[in-house]
Amino acid sequence: MVIEAIGAALLITLISVVGVAVFGHDKRLLGLERYVVPVAVGVFLSLVLNELIPETIEASAQWGAFVVMVGFVSFYIVANQLHQHYHRQETEDCDRKGAAMLLLIGDAIHNFTDGIVLGAAFLIDPAIGFATAIGLALHEIPQEIVEFGVLIRAGYTRTRAVMLNLLSASTVVLGTIVVLILSAHIAEYVWILVGLAAGNLLFLAASDLLPRIHGNLPHYHSIWYSAFSILLGFMIMTLVLIWSHSVTPHAYEEGQKSEVGH
Repeated sequence: MVIEAIGAALLITLISVVGVAVFGHDKRLLGLERYVVPVAVGVFLSLVLNELIPETIEASAQWGAFVVMVGFVSFYIVANQLHQHYHRQETEDCDRKGAAMLLLIGDAIHNFTDGIVLGAAFLIDPAIGFATAIGLALHEIPQEIVEFGVLIRAGYTRTRAVMLNLLSASTVVLGTIVVLILSAHIAEYVWILVGLAAGNLLFLAASDLLPRIHGNLPHYHSIWYSAFSILLGFMIMTLVLIWSHSVTPHAYEEGQKSEVGH
């Protein structure tokens, strides 16, 4: 069971290279680049509004909103520090690089929580674990595609973008290992990490990426093209979440129930 869980986590990690297939050629990158950021906004808003915030509030009606707010404000501070760091280094596109780093940090936290969910699913039943792995893999594909595009926009080479994506995605393996080792103690605290990740992605979508689109609309064709791309990203991620939830029991909730049963 342990080997299967870690193997599934490693396969999910490899999903992070899917962006190379989509943005692998210069002409394709130039054609799709202007849609990457708007689609990313939609993907992240869907993830936050349909999954991360509801899970956090459900786990703690009293403190859930506060944790999301702490995540939002914390990453606002981190974003400012990253901007100052790249600005002092006179790095070109310091805002884009800061946003890219912020995205990687938030994605690492989110992937860590996914690893905890995956490990909990395998602890319940290997069949549930494999079903959860499929859902998480599909969950990752749209997010990792837009993340790779954001890294390319920030000026990173494809090789560097792939390596950073892999590093961020590898925390799903860490989360899986942690929950397998500390299964009796960690389940009740997962919602805190989920809330922090929600605050990060909400900040990134609403306070960084969206203003950048609005400030350079000619590059993105028009407000209508941008709005359509945002809605498209939202719909894609929402459909993925609906499908994954329909075939996958909520491992976090089931894990809590199994712990109570013991």
